Amino acid sequence: MNELIKESRQLNRMIKNSKEYSKYIYARNALKTNEELYAKVREYQKKSYEIQTYGDDNPYDEVVQLAKDYDEMLHNSLANEYIRAENSLCRLMRQMFAEITADLTFDYLDE
Repeated sequence: MNELIKESRQLNRMIKNSKEYSKYIYARNALKTNEELYAKVREYQKKSYEIQTYGDDNPYDEVVQLAKDYDEMLHNSLANEYIRAENSLCRLMRQMFAEITADLTFDYLDE
């Protein structure tokens, strides 16, 4: 178990040194210089998450409406850079989790 923790800490350092994480931190810090815009982005993300998590099976109309409601914010370069950087980091994390859990079998997944 100690070896797993040690390797996890190494992986954490590697993530922190990745270009994806660096871009995310840079974009987040730049966005935070505009408190109102940062709040608007966080509001958008919360609503997007709610649609994805609690919405209909086909939330197309809700997603389109959300994009319309936040169109101006989505076209702001600071907000756009942050959202893209966050998506890139999330994509990296999903790929890592998939590799970490590949070939592992859990009973609750067989349902």
